Amino acid sequence: MAGVCVAAGLLALGAVLLGPLPALLARAAWSDRAPRAALALWQAVTGAAALSVVGGLLAVAVAPLAATLHCSLRVFAAQTLEGDPLRGMGAAEIVALAWAAAVVGGITAVFGHAFARQVRARRRHRHRVDLVAVARRDGALVVEHAVPAAYCLPGFRPRVVVTSGLLALLEPAELAAVLDHERAHARGRHHLLLLPFHALAAALPRFTAFRSAHDSAARLVEMLADDHARARHGGRTVASALVRLAAGRAEAASVPAPALGAAERSVVARVRRLTAPAAPMPGWQRAAVYAGSAALWAATPAVLGGCLL
Repeated sequence: MAGVCVAAGLLALGAVLLGPLPALLARAAWSDRAPRAALALWQAVTGAAALSVVGGLLAVAVAPLAATLHCSLRVFAAQTLEGDPLRGMGAAEIVALAWAAAVVGGITAVFGHAFARQVRARRRHRHRVDLVAVARRDGALVVEHAVPAAYCLPGFRPRVVVTSGLLALLEPAELAAVLDHERAHARGRHHLLLLPFHALAAALPRFTAFRSAHDSAARLVEMLADDHARARHGGRTVASALVRLAAGRAEAASVPAPALGAAERSVVARVRRLTAPAAPMPGWQRAAVYAGSAALWAATPAVLGGCLL
C-alpha cells in the first residue's frame, strides 16, 4: 500500500508539473524582470516532471514485489542483478516498467543525437565561415550577404558572424551592442542551456509543457543577452538595433505575413522591456524562486532515496 501511495504521489506531482504549472509560468510577467531565475525554475519544472513520471512508473512496477516501497526497490535491484528483473510482476507492472524505460531511453537517445548533430553542424558551419569570411570587424567575421544578420557559433573557440548587410544597416553603437549580445550567448553557453529543453520537447512531443518550456527558455536566453548588451550600451541603443535588424531582415527575406507577426511579437516584447523596464525583482523574491527550483529538483530523488533508507 505504501508503494502505491508513493507512486500516486509522484505521478500526481508529475501531472501538476506537466499541466497547470507550466501554463502559469509561461504567462508569468515577473519572468521578464528576472530571466535568469525564471530559466532556473523552467529547468527545475521540466526536470522534476520527467523525474516524477519515471519515478512514479517505477514505483508502480515494483509495488507487488514487497509490502513497502523500499523493500520493493531492494528486491527489484537484487532480481536485476540476478538477471531476472521481471519476476513477480504482472502485465500492468511490466507495462509501467517498460514505459519508464522508454521515457528514459528516449530522452537519453534524443539528447545524445541532438548534441552530436549540433556539434557536427557547428563544425561544418565554422569551416565554411572561415573559408568565405572576407574581413573582421571588432572581432567578428564578416560574410558578404545582403540580408542583415548576426549570430554566434558556439564551441571551444566561438565565433561571432555578421553579414555585410548588417554593417550597412546599423550605426556603430548599434553594431557594438549586437556584437556584445552575441558574445553573451557564447560566454553564457546558452546553446547548452537550451539543449535539454530541446531533447525533452523532441522525445515527448505529445506533452505541450515541454514545447512551452523550450519556447520560453529560448526567449529568456535572448533576454539575458539583451541585458548584457544593455549594461554596456544602454537599453535604447540595443532596442534600436533590434528594431532595425528585424525590419531589415523582414524586408530582405520577404517572409510571409504570419511568420512576420510571430517575429514581430518577440521583438516588440524585448524592445518594450529594454526601453521601459519594470522595476527589478527584489532579491528575496529571486531567492525564493531559486529555493523553489532546488526543492523541485530534490523532490523525487528525496522520496525514492528515503524509501531506500
